Amino acid sequence: MTSNHSVADERLTDCEQRTYHVLGGGHLGSAVARHLRADGRAVRVVDELHDRSETDGVRGDPADVRTLTEADVASASTVVVATASDSRNLLIAQLVRARFDVEHVVVLVNTPDRFEMFADAGHQPVCATSVLSGTLAGAV
Repeated sequence: MTSNHSVADERLTDCEQRTYHVLGGGHLGSAVARHLRADGRAVRVVDELHDRSETDGVRGDPADVRTLTEADVASASTVVVATASDSRNLLIAQLVRARFDVEHVVVLVNTPDRFEMFADAGHQPVCATSVLSGTLAGAV
């Protein structure tokens, strides 16, 4: 008997079942979590000020191994690191990759000069300054 669903459908279902972790909250981390949830993805947030009424997650330091273990970061398909500090973001990304063996780590970079350093470390950097300045310049 032939199935009516395609390999792409299976990938989408697999993607929807994965849990995405957003490390670092604030406005940006919360917005990322909302977008992922709106796309039907399971999301957990780890942040010192996390409010569980908005999104599933753990209140605690995203640079702390115990907090990341409690948040079950090892089960994450993708981790987004989005604190306000580039050095902290790199530290957390390295910790997640080394300690929890997460393959896909997307990292916020605030200073464009640091973009290559994050990429060379094996992460997927997104430079907030470059994205925002391009968007603002395009709107003018």
